[in-house]
Amino acid sequence: MVLEKLWTDNEINDLKEMCVQGRSLEEMAQHFDRSPDGVRLKMHRLGLVISLETLCSTTTSTTTSDEAAKSAEQRQSTQCPNPNVAITSTLEPIKPAEKLISIEDAAKMTLGCIQRLNEKGLTALDLKRIRLIIPALKDYIVLQTDYVEKLEKVERHVEELNKVVLAQLEDKIAKAQTDQERKNWEEQVLALKEKT
Repeated sequence: MVLEKLWTDNEINDLKEMCVQGRSLEEMAQHFDRSPDGVRLKMHRLGLVISLETLCSTTTSTTTSDEAAKSAEQRQSTQCPNPNVAITSTLEPIKPAEKLISIEDAAKMTLGCIQRLNEKGLTALDLKRIRLIIPALKDYIVLQTDYVEKLEKVERHVEELNKVVLAQLEDKIAKAQTDQERKNWEEQVLALKEKT
């Protein structure tokens, strides 16, 4: 069993400073003798990001022309002047959906993802996205099914209560002593029947 190497307070302070300085993830991983994923995870847990302004203005590391070409679109969207810097953006806050998708639509999307997995020429990023989407859709279907079942149960309970109330109102109509009292109870019965 491999134990995770704990971060010391000094290493955490160094990590924070290196983020402010705009050091690359690989450089930090090498400095701390840890994997890039380990450093990325610690940064995430601490809420740290690499300073974009420092990274764009001071990085002088060289990249291949292929790497520079791949990151050109990313640099344009963030307007980083340094052509040797590949920038990744952080996820924007997720906004609530305005409308829920149906269970059938979620099932269709799941099938579409599975069919897409069978296609040739998928990139590693496509595979990662699809592999994240499928379990999320599965969880959504389970939650939505549970929600619908609970809603149907509540609706059945309301119908049963309405029947009990109608029976009580019918009883009150039968026991009414005046025409006005009977008329009032009958109006309540009609109003309840209209709602159901």
